[in-house]
Amino acid sequence: MGYLLDTPTLAEALRAVPSRVFVRKLSAVPSRERWTSVVTVSQLLVAARRTQQARVMQDVIHLVAGIRVAAFDVAAAQSFVLYPATTTTEMDADDVMVAAIAAASGFTLVTKRTRHFSVFPNLRTEDWIA
Repeated sequence: MGYLLDTPTLAEALRAVPSRVFVRKLSAVPSRERWTSVVTVSQLLVAARRTQQARVMQDVIHLVAGIRVAAFDVAAAQSFVLYPATTTTEMDADDVMVAAIAAASGFTLVTKRTRHFSVFPNLRTEDWIA
């Protein structure tokens, strides 16, 4: 079983002092089961670029190089089209895409926002920071 880390969760690894709970849980999961989405990678890269600090961009690239990246593929697209009817207007398309990738791949979505993602049927979530 794999775990898909969303943007706020993966960004925790970039903090000067990440949450102890996060570090413990991440360390307990074999690297082959640690995933993020292509959506999260793009969000982290955009955020790093906005800082205009080379060190932040290097940290993001280093972090992403150490984790498997799940694509938004045909299976995820098929899940995606089922989800918009179940979401609220506050849900942005990136979150729906992340949920669709996790569901289509059978991943547990690791997020601080478990309640936010509870609108998606059959999506398992865990919070590794709280």
